Formats: sequence, structure tokens, C-alpha cells
Amino acid sequence: MLPNFIRYQCAIHRSNIKYHYKYKYKNKEVSMALADKIIDLRKKAGWSQEQLAEHLDISRQSVSKWESGASVPELDKIIKISDLFGVTTDYLLKEETEERTDGYIPERDNTASFEKTSDTPNGSPQDAERTVSQQEATTFIDLAKEVSPKIALGVSLCILSPICLLFLSGIAECSSLLSEDVASASGIIILLLFAGAGVGYLIFFGMKLDKYEYLEKENISILTETRTLVTEKKENFAPLYRKKVVFGVLLCLCSVMPLFIATAFDPKDFVYSFCMCILLGIVAVGVNCFVKYGIIQGSFDKILEEGDYTRSKKAISKNLGAVARIYWCFIVAAYLGASFITNKWNITWIIFAIAGILFAACMGVMRLHYDHKQS
Repeated sequence: MLPNFIRYQCAIHRSNIKYHYKYKYKNKEVSMALADKIIDLRKKAGWSQEQLAEHLDISRQSVSKWESGASVPELDKIIKISDLFGVTTDYLLKEETEERTDGYIPERDNTASFEKTSDTPNGSPQDAERTVSQQEATTFIDLAKEVSPKIALGVSLCILSPICLLFLSGIAECSSLLSEDVASASGIIILLLFAGAGVGYLIFFGMKLDKYEYLEKENISILTETRTLVTEKKENFAPLYRKKVVFGVLLCLCSVMPLFIATAFDPKDFVYSFCMCILLGIVAVGVNCFVKYGIIQGSFDKILEEGDYTRSKKAISKNLGAVARIYWCFIVAAYLGASFITNKWNITWIIFAIAGILFAACMGVMRLHYDHKQS
């Protein structure tokens, strides 16, 4: 008797699901409400769209369309979302959009699962969200597109700054027309001019983005319409971004080819200096692509809280920021100390290259440790 009663109750429950899905869920307002609920549940779990897609065995684009209201999940996916986040299907499908204030999660209490994936390192409640309007989001994206070429130019100028010093030093070594002192003095002056112009560009145009710095640090909330607009812009920009990243990578890989070719013929030191100039020039162009289009891509990710700007990664960055400052102060001190003691300024710069690789490795280990601790 009891099994029949249970089967009867299950049949009633599934029929209610089908009713909501067939007669209510097709309504646009309900679709948008469901999109907001999926976004809210995903962010509470500290997941990116990619992570949610993996749990549901679907593509990230499908999740993006659900959250933008462009499409709706199938019935089996709604049930899976319900089980995944510990909420009822009624909660997902009904037109109620206001969150319960008494801490209630429909059907069963699964708050522990959210505490495990909280965005804050110590498992404390989430920080208050800052609401970003559609106009504010659009203004930020337009500003990022405006300043990105200037910031990229500033970075390129810094990379190009040693070229004249290397070129003139090479000429001075193989020719008596130019003394080493004149070559060094002229090269350093040009280096400082290029570096000064580059740093000036970075500071001036970078400061224009300072008022939007909260997008990198604070949890934000945007309307579904805003998310739809920004997602569409990001998807339209994606093909161009991929092409430029590939182009930049190829340039950086090809930049060392002149040095390898020169090594095969055992040339004079002047040839090595000239090849280094070519290397820096090619790298400057490649890095320009990374920076210019990376800033634009980053503006989309900041608004959507995706990529490097998910809530969990923001929480990690807050803790790692102090460590990074201490680390780089130590590296600069080590570089200056080694350079003044050995007077080998042309060699000691490699400290920064090694430090950069070690820093990336350390940050990766710390992120893995944090993710493991959270899970």
C-alpha cells in the first residue's frame, strides 16, 4: 500500500512540473525570472558558467543563453538544476522572483553545500552586491575600447626603449665613427624618453579606468537585460579576440628566430645587437595585441563576473594582493642589489624574467590550495 501511495505522490509532483513548464514557463517574464534565479544560484555556489555547464553536461553557450533569457532549459535540465542546487522545481518555475528573507531554501535545506563553496576564504557570508546599471556597464566597455590602444602603445614604448641603446652600442663596437661613451649616453637618453612616454601613457590613460576598479574587487549585480546586451557584445568580439591572441603568440614565438639564424653563422657582436633590436620590435607588436584586445575582453568579463573576475577569484585576489606586493618589492631590491654589486646591468635584468615565472607558479599553487580547501 505504501509504495503505491509514494508512486502516486511522485506522479502528482511530476505532473505539476509539466504544468508549470508547459503553461507558465513559456511566458517571457517567467523565463527572465528563471534566468535571474540560475544566475543567483550559480554565483552563490561560486561557480563560473563553464563549471555549471560541466555539472549539467552541456556547453557554456547554453548556460549563457539561459542566463540572458535567450532560451530556456529543457524539462530534464530543470530537474537536474533543482537537484544540483538543492531547490524545488516549483521555486525555479514559479513567477516568484523575490528571495526569501528567512533563509529558507525550498524542499530541503542545503545551505551547507553553499557554505563549502562560499566566495569568501573563511566561509563567511557573501559581501553585499553593488548594483551596476546598463548605462554604467556600457560606459565602462566604451571607455575600455577607447583607452586600450593608448595603454597598449605605452607598453610597446617601454619594450622598444632599449633598442637605440643596443643598436648604437653595437655600432660603437665595430666602428670608430662612434665612441662607446657617446653611444651609451645617446642610447640612455633615448631609452629614458621612450620609457617616460610609455609610463606617461600608462598612468594617464590607466587613471581613467580607476573609478571602475570596484568591478575587479567587489561582487556586483546587473539586470538580465544588461547581461544579455554584454553577453551579445562579448560573443561578437570573441572571433576578433581569438585571432589577435593567436597573432600575438605567433609573433612572440617568431621573435627569437633572427637570433637562432645569426647563431648558425657565428657573426660579430654587432649582428647579435641588431637581432636583439628585431626581437624587441616584434615582441612589442605582439604584446600590443595582447594588451589592446585583452583590456576589451577583460571589460566584458568584469561586468559578467567571468574568466579571471568570478567571485571566487576576486576573493582569492584580495588575499594574494598583499603577498604580491611584498614579493615584487623583494625582487626589485634583489635586482638593484645584484646590479650595483656586479655592475652587470645587461645581465641582471633576467632576474625579472625568472621572478615572473616563479610568481605565476606560486600563484597557481596558492589558487589550487584555495580551491582544494573550499571543496
